Amino acid sequence: FGSAAGGFPGGIQGIERRVWYEIDLLIRNLRRLQESVPVPSQMLGLIPQEVEGGWPEGFQMADVADAMDGAMVGTSSKAPFVRVTDDYDAGRRAQRLSYVTCSLLGLDQGMPGQAILEAWSTEHRLSMLLKLLNDINSKLGEGNDSS
Repeated sequence: FGSAAGGFPGGIQGIERRVWYEIDLLIRNLRRLQESVPVPSQMLGLIPQEVEGGWPEGFQMADVADAMDGAMVGTSSKAPFVRVTDDYDAGRRAQRLSYVTCSLLGLDQGMPGQAILEAWSTEHRLSMLLKLLNDINSKLGEGNDSS
């Protein structure tokens, strides 16, 4: 898998998959720096169960989500882990991913995240997040050169 853009179909689902890949890469990069990097179960629950062509080699988040099936999650109160099904609206899933990614990156509190949160479409917001994730991963040393 040579670049974040390579091998993925176009449109919003293609951008969504690239964002998933960059989030997975970010977590792997951060785990090189510190052993434990928590990933919110709400985010893991958004990973599509089936994707055309499968996930790229080395993608780990889908395996983590698969392993959580049936687990009880939560900090103060426990609830069953819930993952979106294949019939869940793909546009809604991408929209939710765009907002939860902003929160994961700490962009939900002021500038410059406000501009991303106020993007005119989910596709535009995901594109902005993809560029940001790509830049972060590049600085961490194992990023991709395309966005």
